[in-house]
Amino acid sequence: AFPGLPPAACAWLANVLACMDRDGSHYSVATQGHDTYLRGFDAASGQRWAQTGTRYGRLTFFSGVSSDGQVWLGTSRGIGWTHISRFSSSSGGQAKLTCGRVSGCSQQVR
Repeated sequence: AFPGLPPAACAWLANVLACMDRDGSHYSVATQGHDTYLRGFDAASGQRWAQTGTRYGRLTFFSGVSSDGQVWLGTSRGIGWTHISRFSSSSGGQAKLTCGRVSGCSQQVR
């Protein structure tokens, strides 16, 4: 949770986690073996999205699509307590997201 914001309400059943925040956005995460499936809805934009990822050791390959036709793909890898994700979208955007348990997350847009 972000400081000063109430956490999302979540429910966990078997291998599925589903959450909804106070603004009406919601998402779900399901796992099966090395695969992760995410689906969500952003209440502010009205956009729906889905993403699939497959893990190979410490490296995960992922791809996704949103209801406006945007497509993205990328990789994420864990190094100690830090995760580094690099991704690009069909609109030409590219970014690197670095998240650590102590330092939080920082994003570099290219």
